[in-house]
Amino acid sequence: MLVTIAWHGAGAGQQHVRHALGGFECAATSNGVLIAAQHGTWDSNTATLAIDVARELGAGFVVARQFAPDKIRIHVTQPAESALTTCAQESRTERARDVCEMYAFLVGTTAHDKPLRLYVEIHGNINPHTARQVEAATIGVPMELAGRVKEAYSTIVGPVREQLPAYPQLALLIEPVDRLLYTAACARKLGIFATAIAPRGIHFELPLAARAGAVLPGSVSVIADVVRLLLHEHQ
Repeated sequence: MLVTIAWHGAGAGQQHVRHALGGFECAATSNGVLIAAQHGTWDSNTATLAIDVARELGAGFVVARQFAPDKIRIHVTQPAESALTTCAQESRTERARDVCEMYAFLVGTTAHDKPLRLYVEIHGNINPHTARQVEAATIGVPMELAGRVKEAYSTIVGPVREQLPAYPQLALLIEPVDRLLYTAACARKLGIFATAIAPRGIHFELPLAARAGAVLPGSVSVIADVVRLLLHEHQ
């Protein structure tokens, strides 16, 4: 893998990096916050969400597109790929390792090779068991802070639903307060969450209702406000 990116100052403009199996868009962070969408094509509208949230927060971003040869999804943040199998059944392949290494390089570059204040991943799912909730797995977020975020959630989503009546009524489940279905377990073992560059992070799982085109601005606002709460507690 040979990739060279020259940033012209912190928070410099958007860059595009090609790979044989897909591509990345990225922009450097000037505030230590990075927003990522690893399945920007597979998880519909998560690429748009990541970029818009980053712009709302003045953060950097890394977005991956495609990386699903023959409809087999490469996980990007982990050296593995699968066709909707469980974590234990995923295949560790050379091409997945190459993509993962490129992703890790881009995260490090956009973070100027410094530990991030907060690393944020945005994912989507179509699981009927989580269709009425936003799940937020966390790394390095204490129970008390997660509890305050959960308490504040109604004041975050209330104004959003006033402006966008079509925005779905979704509960927030956040670790370590709540038990989740999507715990980012593999990412904790093999991905960026297992590295020194992301000592604090949050992994959002959004149902399809929160990713429909008409309500995307609402999800941008909700995610950005949750991130602001997490950052405010650690200034």
